[in-house]
Amino acid sequence: MSRNTAEFTELLKPHYNDAVKYSRALCATWSADDAEDVLQQSFLLALENFHNLKDTTKFRSWFFKIITTTFYTAIRKHFWKKFLPIDDSRYNAPDMPEVFDRAEQTESRIVLNKALSVLSAKERSAILLYEIAGFSIEEIVTIQKENSLSAVKSRLSRARKKLKKQITQQEHFSGRGDDPYGDLNGDLENETLNLIAEIRSER
Repeated sequence: MSRNTAEFTELLKPHYNDAVKYSRALCATWSADDAEDVLQQSFLLALENFHNLKDTTKFRSWFFKIITTTFYTAIRKHFWKKFLPIDDSRYNAPDMPEVFDRAEQTESRIVLNKALSVLSAKERSAILLYEIAGFSIEEIVTIQKENSLSAVKSRLSRARKKLKKQITQQEHFSGRGDDPYGDLNGDLENETLNLIAEIRSER
């Protein structure tokens, strides 16, 4: 393993789980294999451009920006077969563990995935960066290449409203009645955040 690859791997380790959760939630409407392709492509692009990262203390935001950009590119290209193969010999990519759990999803995960599917790509990435990855609004401005805080704040507000509306509709049509996910006092804001927190807490 080259010095750059070894250093990259060490910097990645503390952020790996969050990167997996972020990629999986971004690609909620796609298959696990497709979502894994987005993350693996992000690994390759990050490793290829690692020498350009001058300040390694900014590795986390730099890497999540690459994941976000890769996701946008995947949508624009409509998409998967144009990706570089994972075993491309030009890259000495580090071995990574199995990325996505193929086990049956929990009911609340299915609800959240359906809710995420109504968000635009930028709305989805903004709320996941904020809620799952823990980035500040200022950092999301940079990651999403926006010009103002208000653009991201508005995007987060729209995303929350859409999530709550979609979850409410799913509750209505499922006939589950009140409080289907535990003692959340009927507060859809808390419900949305608790559903998102489920992803954050998984290991």
